[in-house]
Amino acid sequence: MDVNKLKYYIADRGESLSTYERALGISKTALYRKMRGQTEFTRDEIEKTIRFLRLSEADTISVFFNDVVS
Repeated sequence: MDVNKLKYYIADRGESLSTYERALGISKTALYRKMRGQTEFTRDEIEKTIRFLRLSEADTISVFFNDVVS
């Protein structure tokens, strides 16, 4: 996961981490754990992120699956 890209897209869309965590339906603590890599985003949370931030397929891959792509 590329946290910097995620933060970029949140800011680029004029949103805040607070509105993002509410859109996902998770607590601030849970979001920070996910962003630090202590826990993983669920499929549902990734889908909510795509809708909330209006991410393209390429953007989604670069944020959530960048360590998988070679």
